[in-house]
Amino acid sequence: MKKTLALLSLTLGLFIAQTTVAQDAKPKKDKAKKEMSAADASAKAAVKAEKKAAKDAAKTAKADAKSAQDDAAKKAAMTDRMAAARAAKAAKKADADKMTTDASMKADKASKKADKMADNAGMKDDKMSKSARMDKPKADKMAMAAKPAMKEEKATPADYKAPVDRSSKGPNGEVVRTGPRGGKYYINKNGNKTYLSSLK
Repeated sequence: MKKTLALLSLTLGLFIAQTTVAQDAKPKKDKAKKEMSAADASAKAAVKAEKKAAKDAAKTAKADAKSAQDDAAKKAAMTDRMAAARAAKAAKKADADKMTTDASMKADKASKKADKMADNAGMKDDKMSKSARMDKPKADKMAMAAKPAMKEEKATPADYKAPVDRSSKGPNGEVVRTGPRGGKYYINKNGNKTYLSSLK
């Protein structure tokens, strides 16, 4: 065991001696390289700094040009939007003026037609001609359309019932009602409307 220990320590000693000699030889060569590489590094650093400065200047110029172009584009877009908004506002105003003019003309026509029908109805003693009966719903619709928007009222049950004529009765004593066009009718035992003839 003493021999192996001596052998191991000898090998270890030689190995350490060899590595220290190898390290001493290299620094002499590295000094020259370090001096040369330091000069190269400073030159490279100067070139790199110049390139970076040029690149930064180009980026700055490009950014300035782009921001100026963006500002001009934004101003143009805003001008376009404002012009479009003004045009839309003018068109709405023109449409509103046209609608009020049209509505007033329709209202005038409807009122004239209603007056004419009222005159015709008064002359014929509650008997309407066929054409007058046909025109009455049209006149009512036109008058309703021409009126400005009115508040809606809730319907009551009385609104759904036809007016009752208390003076007359049907053939079997049924209640006689007045229809939407002025005709008289009663409800028969089948639940259907039966109109009374105007000739009596």
